[in-house]
Amino acid sequence: MPNENASELQAGILPLLHLRRYRLRFRERNPGSRAALRSVRAGYLGSTWRGAFGHALKQTVCVTGLPECDGCALLDSCPYPFVFENRTPPDAKKLALYPRTPNPYVLEPADHGYDSDGETVNLGLTLFGRANAQIPHIVEALKLAGRGGLTARQVKLELLDVQAECPDPGNNWRAAHDLSDGLGTIPSEQAPPAPSSVKIRLISPLRIRRNERLVGPSAFSFRAFAGNLLRRLSLLNYFFGDAPWETDFAGLVRQAESIPVANSDLSWREWSRHSSRQRAKIPMGGLVGTFEIESPELTPFWPCLQLGQWTHLGKGCTMGLGRYALEPVGPGDSEESKQPQWPAPNRL
Repeated sequence: MPNENASELQAGILPLLHLRRYRLRFRERNPGSRAALRSVRAGYLGSTWRGAFGHALKQTVCVTGLPECDGCALLDSCPYPFVFENRTPPDAKKLALYPRTPNPYVLEPADHGYDSDGETVNLGLTLFGRANAQIPHIVEALKLAGRGGLTARQVKLELLDVQAECPDPGNNWRAAHDLSDGLGTIPSEQAPPAPSSVKIRLISPLRIRRNERLVGPSAFSFRAFAGNLLRRLSLLNYFFGDAPWETDFAGLVRQAESIPVANSDLSWREWSRHSSRQRAKIPMGGLVGTFEIESPELTPFWPCLQLGQWTHLGKGCTMGLGRYALEPVGPGDSEESKQPQWPAPNRL
């Protein structure tokens, strides 16, 4: 039964959701075209990468050539529908009325970097659960996507290398082919003690709904944020986790209702993506900025807030929207609670 005492609610037992973060580094195939390279970095490219990735993944793994996956004899074994168009199983107890489940990946377009040979374009990739077994297909698809050209200027990128982040104190990146230590995880015992207050920085536009409406700055609340996050983690755990996640979701949402937001500095950032299927621009604006939570009742939510930095939340997660980072700000917090946890959300 749900715990009637909200102060004793425990979300601290995290879903057993294996994840691993990868970093893919690209360089433009025609060096010297700085104007073309700038076009790749001029806007938010999550939608561009996702669209190119989907086309390339199907091209890489599909052996039937059918225009649609439904009805294909290989539907249950093909990597493409599992990674990019995950269908709700007929016996599912969640999302039974919906044709699709969350997809088991998140793309994170990152700022460009530099190496000894010049500029690079970085792409972050997070995979959940069994999707990590598909990393060879996924990398080959992203390699093909880069070669095919991004943006209207068709900037062609060459894949330089793939690295994976390791769950060690140094948050080291290593060549993906050198890793044989299993998947990275974030068990609850790795989460530090909850701080007395925390600043949450929305890194990419956050699109969350409450009562079927997008939440703007004036309507934003911790209840809306936490409710969407708990739903996101619950669904990822159900479809890609290793064990059931037992916690009092309804009680946590009720508790979140009473936690105020402090020092809110949120604004709405307009953004749109082009839909090839609909042949139109789709509005994808969302919240950006910062807000703080100052409450002794933060503790039950803290491990989930930690994990959500890498799952993202809200609409457009797979293309990198809804990304946030935690910044403990309480003057009396321990040094442990102020240290970045693995994986470090701002390091790509």
